[in-house]
Amino acid sequence: MASESDVIRLTADLVSIKSDGLKDGEKEVAKYIHDYIRDSGFKSELIEFAKNRCNVVAEIGRGEGLMLNGHMDTVPLGDTSKWKYQHGKVVNGRLYGRGASDMKGGIAVILAALRDLKMQRPKRRLLLAFVADEELSLAGSTYLLKNRKKLFNKVRYGIITEPTDLHIDLAQKGAMDIKLSVKGRSAHSSRPQLGRNAIVDMSRAVLAIDSLSRGLKVRDSMLGRGSLSVGRISGGLATNIVPDRCEITFDRRLVPGEDLQGAISQIRRALDPLHIDYRLEVLFGKMPYKLPTSSYIARLVRSATGCGFGISTGYTEAELYNSMAGIDCLIFGPGTKRSIHEPNEYISTASLLKGRRYMAGIMNRWVNR
Repeated sequence: MASESDVIRLTADLVSIKSDGLKDGEKEVAKYIHDYIRDSGFKSELIEFAKNRCNVVAEIGRGEGLMLNGHMDTVPLGDTSKWKYQHGKVVNGRLYGRGASDMKGGIAVILAALRDLKMQRPKRRLLLAFVADEELSLAGSTYLLKNRKKLFNKVRYGIITEPTDLHIDLAQKGAMDIKLSVKGRSAHSSRPQLGRNAIVDMSRAVLAIDSLSRGLKVRDSMLGRGSLSVGRISGGLATNIVPDRCEITFDRRLVPGEDLQGAISQIRRALDPLHIDYRLEVLFGKMPYKLPTSSYIARLVRSATGCGFGISTGYTEAELYNSMAGIDCLIFGPGTKRSIHEPNEYISTASLLKGRRYMAGIMNRWVNR
């Protein structure tokens, strides 16, 4: 049996390996995980599906399957001057570094708990799937689901170890990234009446989108209401030219009872009365997801851990695996939600130790049933 504190060292090692999805890729951290699994006595496969983009998969046992999943990529560091501690350093019970909570700590609890199975003979199958490029495009998981379908034969349940503060998250909102382009007509700024200002038209569109967000009617008992939030805007060439083009990208969150096409129709109904020349483009679109508390995997995890149910604040790949492979997934990990994507991201060492014990309990209950 591995020492419980190994999970802290594992997390520090993983965090110290850069895997920024925008520039580094996951190859180096994937190699570390691949070697760790093999050193633990199990077969592992390193799958490089694009340059520096790698997945790691391992299968243990046969029959009905439980997938344990985590993504290896991280978001960028951002302003490095705001980081106080070396990545992987532990200070006052917190392990700091990009990816500590999102979600290398979640991967570490799976790997550390895995060594408890070394001398056992599993009665059911575990599928470990550590994937690339979740933060940007879900490319790693999508590759496996489309190109390695046999991996998911008889896999009925899944646990995504995204940060949940050790709550068992059963529901998450759907997510859409939408680009709105508004076309105007350029003119010299001394004679603006000869043109049509695309930025002015866009400002009216932004207010309409904000009003729509505040008036959404569909409400879910767990997730509340959906939302719209404008995140980026660009337009104009120079201050002395009436701009003929302006673009925004905005986020639309969906709850059960809403869908992608309905959300677009709502936006069109809000924009059409403005009589502006616009175009909508959906850059990313995923549906909301909700797992009932009566699900077998929800009951197993709660029984093994004693943790309470909750909801995810963001989109996770639980919905992707459910919609593409019919796998009932929940989200359960040791990371803290409040520190993700921020400078000085951290994970509690106490949560890592608990998470490792909980994961060992879940895995042992699954394989020994």
